[in-house]
Formats: sequence, structure tokens, C-alpha cells
Amino acid sequence: MKGAASPRLTTVLAVVTAAVLVACSTEPGSASPATTTSPATTSVATTASLPTDLAGVVYGFIKGVDVGASELTLDKVDWFTGDAAAQACDEDGVPKDGRVNRWCSMYYFRNVNPTLRVVTVSPQVAVITLEGNSNVEVAGDLAALAERVTTPTGSSRPYRLTVTDGVVTDVTELYQP
Repeated sequence: MKGAASPRLTTVLAVVTAAVLVACSTEPGSASPATTTSPATTSVATTASLPTDLAGVVYGFIKGVDVGASELTLDKVDWFTGDAAAQACDEDGVPKDGRVNRWCSMYYFRNVNPTLRVVTVSPQVAVITLEGNSNVEVAGDLAALAERVTTPTGSSRPYRLTVTDGVVTDVTELYQP
């Protein structure tokens, strides 16, 4: 429909409108809504998030980070460990001589879906990246993640994300020897 607002814009407008109505209805001298709101009402679910089919622990390659919009672009993969990794390698026809380091014995990933997903990131996201090409973990924020995925090493590594109520709450870069 021509001129219709996007679902995301409609959600943002509804949240802003509700906040303005609450602020305008507060009587002079009374406590403001911000001081009486419990922490439980400011959960991740109140964030205007993009629609997503992702939930729980998700693995993939981060293709981009938009710090200003609090969003990241993810190429999701299926991640396997231990016996499941060996079985998936067998199913995918990975030759025995192609199984180097821990590939197929400790971990394996399969990327059968080329769809890139843009996902909302929580303002309180916990970010762990790796220092250079090592397994040394470095705590950071969304800006540090954006910088990391622009490096050759950081852009070629998989990441483990936790998605809660449609919003990314945790991002960890995975070390691969």
C-alpha cells in the first residue's frame, strides 16, 4: 500500500506516543514514570526489534554491524560439535583427509542457507572478541565488534550469539585453530 508506514516505524511511533502520553499525564509534583517504573518493565522485549526467526543460541558469520541502528547482519550456519560434527561431516561427504585440526572431530558447520538476516542488538549486549589471531578473549561493545568484523581474521570467524525475545543479547567470537 502506497504511503503505509513500515511495521518497525509503526512500533517505534507507538512506543514514543505512549511515552509522551504518560509524561503529559503526570501531575506536577508527583513522581515521574521513570522513577516509579520497575526494572522488569524495561526488559529486552520493550526494544523495538526487527522481526526474526532466530531464538536462543545461534551460530553464524557476522557480515556487518550498524552501531547507530543497533543492528547486525548475520549469515546463520548450522553448528555441530563432537559426535554430531563427525556425523555431519560424513553426511556432507567431507573426505577423511580433509579433516584437519579439530574440523569434524570437535566442531563442524554447515551453511546451506544463503539468507542474510538483519537482527536488532540490545543496548546492553555482552560482546567478546578475540585478540588478533589468538584465542585471547577481549570484552568489548558493539563498536568494538563493528571494528573487529572489518579485519580479515574477525570477518572469517564464526560467532555464537544469544537471541532473547528477538534481540541479540550476547555475541562471542569463536576461536578456530
